[in-house]
Amino acid sequence: MKSLWKIYSNFWLRNVMVVLILLSIFTFAASVDRGDRTLPEIWKELLPTFFIIYGAIMGSNIILIKRYVMTKQYDKFFPLASFYWATVVIGIAYMNMLTGDFDSWLIEIVNILFFAFLGTGAYFIHLWIFNDITVREKRLVSTVAELDFLKMQLNPHFLLNAMNNLYGEALTNPSETPERILQLSHLLRYQLEATKKEFISLEQEIDFLKEYFNYYKFRSNNLIVDIAYEGDISKYKVPPLLYFSLVENAIKFALQTEEPFIKLRGTEKNNHLFFEIENSCLADELIQTGTGVGIKNLERRLEVSKLKYKFTRTKSKNYYKTKLELWELPINV
Repeated sequence: MKSLWKIYSNFWLRNVMVVLILLSIFTFAASVDRGDRTLPEIWKELLPTFFIIYGAIMGSNIILIKRYVMTKQYDKFFPLASFYWATVVIGIAYMNMLTGDFDSWLIEIVNILFFAFLGTGAYFIHLWIFNDITVREKRLVSTVAELDFLKMQLNPHFLLNAMNNLYGEALTNPSETPERILQLSHLLRYQLEATKKEFISLEQEIDFLKEYFNYYKFRSNNLIVDIAYEGDISKYKVPPLLYFSLVENAIKFALQTEEPFIKLRGTEKNNHLFFEIENSCLADELIQTGTGVGIKNLERRLEVSKLKYKFTRTKSKNYYKTKLELWELPINV
C-alpha cells in the first residue's frame, strides 16, 4: 500500500500512468470504431490531439485551478480561464482543419469543454484523495510522536534519574530544590501540551531547548553549552519538539566525555532556517551506540509535514555535528 501511495504521490509517475491508461482506452475505442485502420494510423491521428488536450488540462489545473481557484481568487480565474480555453479551442480547431478532421465549431467546442470538465473533475478528486491521506498521515505521525514522548516522560529511568538528582540537590543545596522541581515540571508540561499541536512558534521551541539544557547543566556542572542565533527566526513555525531528538542525542553522547560541550547555532537566511548542533563524543570503539529511532522519526515527521529539508551528519574523533536545513516553513501571522 505504501509503495502504491509513493508512486501516486510522485507527479511524473502518476501522469505517466494516467497517459498510458487513457491512450489504451482511446486506442481501443478507435480500433473498434474503425477496424480497418492499423495501430500506427490510429496513433498518427490520435496522439497529436490527445497530448495537446492533456497538456491543456494539466496547464489549466496547475496554473489556473491551483493558483486561483484554490486560493479563492475567482475574479481572476474566470476571465483567465475563458481566454485560456478559447485559445485552446481555436488552436485545435485550426489544426483539425489542416488535417481534414474538422467537423464544426460547435462540435469542437463541445468536445474540448467536455474533456476539460472531466480533467478538472479528476483533478479535484485527486486533490481530495491526496489531502485526505496527507491529513491522516499527519494525524497518525503526531499521535505516534505524542505516545513516544509520553512514554519517555513516564519512563522509570527518566523519572528515577530526575528524582535522584533532586534528592541529591535537596541534601547538598536545599535552597535550590524548589527551582529544580519547577524546571522538571515545565519540561514535562511543555512536552504534554506541544505534541497536541501541528505547529508551534520557533521561539517556543528555543525556550524549551534552553530550559532543557539548563536542567542538564544542573545535573552536570562541567557541561558547557553555547547557543547563538542569527537572523529573524521569530517569524517561523515548526513541528513541536522538532529538534528534541537531536538535542537529546547531543546531551547523551556529550555527557560520556570528560569535558562535555554542546554548541548550538540557529541561522535564518533567504527564508531558509539552518539548525546546527555540535557535541563532544568518545571514539567509535568507546561510544554507546543508540537505536537511531529518534533520527528516523524526525525524518519521517519532516516528510509527512511536507517540509523541505536537508539533513547532514559529520563524525570526527572527538566531536559529532548535525545540520538540519529547512525551508518553506509556515510563518507566524
